[in-house]
Amino acid sequence: MVKMNHLDHNLNLTIPFPNNRYAEIAVKVLRPDPILKPEDFEVEYKNKGNSLEIGFKSVDDRVLRVGVSSVIDSVKTIIETIDELDSV
Repeated sequence: MVKMNHLDHNLNLTIPFPNNRYAEIAVKVLRPDPILKPEDFEVEYKNKGNSLEIGFKSVDDRVLRVGVSSVIDSVKTIIETIDELDSV
């Protein structure tokens, strides 16, 4: 018998940026990141106006927490980089 993993644990985040361009940059930077176990975790990035929308799906709360934490670290780095380059 094959066990089917269902991605029943969901979380959606909306992160505002100062403008649409920065939200688009964040999506373009985040999209290429590979998911280590795509059968256990999915993430979708969209920009809507000046906001970055991130949708997460996972097989359990632990995998969701680890995946969300990783993406938040990446978003933090993107924001810091935009701040540094924008002030130059």
